[in-house]
Amino acid sequence: MQSYLFFLKDNPHLFFLSEEKYKTISVNYIYDHNNRSFTAKLNVEVNVSCGPDNCKSKLQGLQGCSSSIVNLSHVSCTNPPKRLKLDVPPGNMKFNQRTVNLEDLQPKKPYSCISEVFYNHQLYTNASKLIETDLGKKNCSHLNWTETKHDLETLKPFKQYDVSLYAFVTAKVQRNGSAAECKFQTQAGAPTEVQKVTVSQIADNSISVTCKQPKEINGPNKSYHLEIRTKDNSKALIAFLAFLIVVTAIALLVVLYKIYDLQRKRSSNFDEARELVERDEEKQLMNVEPINADNLLETYKRKIADEGRLFLAEFQSIPRVFSKFSIKDARKSFNQNKNRYVDILPYDYNRVELSEINGDAGSNYINASYIDGFKEPRKYIAAQGPRDETLDDFWRMIWEQKATVIVMVTRCEEGNRNKCAEYWPSMEEGMRAFGDVIVKIYEHKRCPDYIIQKLSITNKREKTTGREVTHIQFTSWPDHGVPEDPHLLLKLRRRVNAFSNFFSGPIVVHCSAGVGRTGTYIGIDAMLEGLEAEGKVDVYSYVVKLRRQRCLMVQVEAQYILIHQALVEYNQFGETEVNLSELHSCLHNMKKRDPPSEPSPLEAEFQRLPSYRSWRTQHIGNQEENKKKNRNSNVIPYDFNRVPLKHELELSKESEHDSEESSDEDSDSEETSRYINASFIMSYWKPEMMIAAQGPLKETIGDFWQMIFQRKVKVIVMLTELKHGDQEICAQYWGEEKQTYGDLEVDMKDTTKYSTYTVRVFELRHSKRKDPRTVYQYQYTNWSVEELPAEPKDLISMIQILKQKLPKKTSTEGNKYTKSVPILIHCRDGAQQTGIFCALLNLLESAETEEVVDVFQVVKSLRKSRPGMVSTFEQYQFLYDIIANTYPAQNGQVKKINNQEDEIEFDNEVDKAKHGANCVHPSAVPDNTHQGNKEVQGAESTSGTEGPEHSANGPASPALTQSS
Repeated sequence: MQSYLFFLKDNPHLFFLSEEKYKTISVNYIYDHNNRSFTAKLNVEVNVSCGPDNCKSKLQGLQGCSSSIVNLSHVSCTNPPKRLKLDVPPGNMKFNQRTVNLEDLQPKKPYSCISEVFYNHQLYTNASKLIETDLGKKNCSHLNWTETKHDLETLKPFKQYDVSLYAFVTAKVQRNGSAAECKFQTQAGAPTEVQKVTVSQIADNSISVTCKQPKEINGPNKSYHLEIRTKDNSKALIAFLAFLIVVTAIALLVVLYKIYDLQRKRSSNFDEARELVERDEEKQLMNVEPINADNLLETYKRKIADEGRLFLAEFQSIPRVFSKFSIKDARKSFNQNKNRYVDILPYDYNRVELSEINGDAGSNYINASYIDGFKEPRKYIAAQGPRDETLDDFWRMIWEQKATVIVMVTRCEEGNRNKCAEYWPSMEEGMRAFGDVIVKIYEHKRCPDYIIQKLSITNKREKTTGREVTHIQFTSWPDHGVPEDPHLLLKLRRRVNAFSNFFSGPIVVHCSAGVGRTGTYIGIDAMLEGLEAEGKVDVYSYVVKLRRQRCLMVQVEAQYILIHQALVEYNQFGETEVNLSELHSCLHNMKKRDPPSEPSPLEAEFQRLPSYRSWRTQHIGNQEENKKKNRNSNVIPYDFNRVPLKHELELSKESEHDSEESSDEDSDSEETSRYINASFIMSYWKPEMMIAAQGPLKETIGDFWQMIFQRKVKVIVMLTELKHGDQEICAQYWGEEKQTYGDLEVDMKDTTKYSTYTVRVFELRHSKRKDPRTVYQYQYTNWSVEELPAEPKDLISMIQILKQKLPKKTSTEGNKYTKSVPILIHCRDGAQQTGIFCALLNLLESAETEEVVDVFQVVKSLRKSRPGMVSTFEQYQFLYDIIANTYPAQNGQVKKINNQEDEIEFDNEVDKAKHGANCVHPSAVPDNTHQGNKEVQGAESTSGTEGPEHSANGPASPALTQSS
């Protein structure tokens, strides 16, 4: 705000007359400073004259604010003269106020100021001026910076101080802001020296010590320390104390070593160990650069080399717990029984708080923490597995947090140890109440690696509608260690993301402790999101972030490496799973070449398949005494999954009372077992296995039947004829009469022939076992060597028939692994046709159970199990074609095959001429039926007259189980 002074000017002031005849007459007033009076000068034209008596050109000595009369006459009229009254304006001295204050002006801005003075409605004077406001002095140093810090010195310790602080602006007028006040107390300091210490002896062995207190205490409490030294025994005391310190130090070192050794042994167990080791947290962190997608594989190879030394260094540098974050709430006495493990507790700052119930202090606690995702705060809740005491709290958390997806990465029991309470109702129960939350189950779907349950929850205290919650339990995490195939966790992630949406609450993830497997899944999900968004990942920094939000997240080194493996798997191979409803359109696009010179997407996908040549040892099959037992030197079983055979003597010592849950081979020994060219193959329904074997040689027929008996095989699938031209491709391992191989007797009971396959029934008897065993053989005869099946639909029909002979799928939680194998598949070398059949069997099971297929992953898994499996692009494309034609789609819906006359056409772009006969009209009428076992024949005859079951309608696709 500035003030400006405007002065009245001393120049003459002109006044005009208003009447028309006299409008050219004017009067000038001139102020005389000497005598402080005005002189009035009349400007009269020719036509107007003043009266002779009082008309003068100048009237002098006129006082301000006075009046004078002048007569004026015009020549054109004879009227009486015009009387002109002269109103003399006031003098300058009459103006008392000469300044005007202009307020509320903005700084550093130009303004135009105009002043006008009127007297008797006549403009007396005016003036104008351009001004620009400022902030005071130019180049003032305080205008260019602001001081926001000041050190108060010479303060006394442990004193109360009041500080008042305000800001001000310096201009022509200083203006102060409002003051802020604060109170503080300085820290305690050392007291001043005690005064006047006096010592007086009271008795022979006692003295009195007195003193005056220090002038300044400088602290909250006052106490005195009195130290007495005796001159006589000071050296002895020092020596004793030194000895005591040395002994204590040695004992402490021994204890610390024992603790370290115990922790090291426990940490080697991949099960979620729960020890906490305090370290210098922030300083021990490493500077690990993010990994670009293009360098992901090479970086992984470099870090995994030398037994994963670089991975281990990274992982061990991450503090297991950040002690700067308090865990007071979890340690309160009324919350301790809610923690599954005493050393895995949520930090106070980000724990999930429940609503309090009736003022109960512990009712708002649950062992769960909010976890940030990739650039998404609180995307997850990491929780411990509910205990019986916390079931109500868990469901209250689900309700209050509006969670719609629960990911359970454990089984309820593992290794005879309770890992998690079963916190959902069974399908038989239908409904269960957990406090105020009512949980209903209406769908239950079991898959090999996970179980999906659809739940509906309501709250008795709220009138809102119920909510849908999807519960996904991952069941393929081994009791110890991590899943061997990281693809399983990528598959789990796809299922979880299919059920979550933008409006859902946090995704609740839990295992047993809620840190190891939970952190691993969250790490994979978040890092994949980052890889998709930015083309790079920073696993190390994110795991550090996880540990800052919940202790021990990603608990062991193997889990840290698994995150990297999953990222490499995704980056190398991408998403290859296809829904049945989208398979036809997807396959159509995958076969297009754009441009024509480039491989089609389907060919490019096949080229990405790893060969896995020599990725595992093959020592046993390549031993000199075993080489003659191999039909193809390029198809030798890997040592890790070959099928070992027991010797007769070893087998005879075992109990006769074996069951389906146990196996004769529970104590297999690689060193003592005999060799046969056969490999264990993982089936769709884990942990069930299949056996892929070469066609027996004449010298190995006995070993072949011993393998059938020892592994309790129910079904043999033979995919070749006995000869191809003049070359034997499989020895005839059966006869019309009984065959004996050591203690084993094989008797063919029945034969039924169909147009493209033959069914034989064998009875196996062991001399040291009571009960016989029945084995079914399905020989598919319409498949030439190095060709594809000529009648694919008949192959599908045969698969549906033989599946009825296999044990029913009773895969329940905690099902123990057994070495009994229900099905064996063989061709000439156990790879060519066998690989296609094994892949087809697993793909059909996946289509029926989950309504999805992943040809790429199925073939990749087979290649890891046995050399030569699905080795050509023609075979790879055939798998896509046969699944697409088995499950035709109409308007986006999967359609079953209506009748046997439906044609299945296979379009192989690589070699169309090779498959010109692939328009199939199957006929399942048997050619010949041998008399034999009536029960078996009856079953086969039904199939023979009415056609194989499912041959017309295709494999069934069971929906989710509906509750009544």
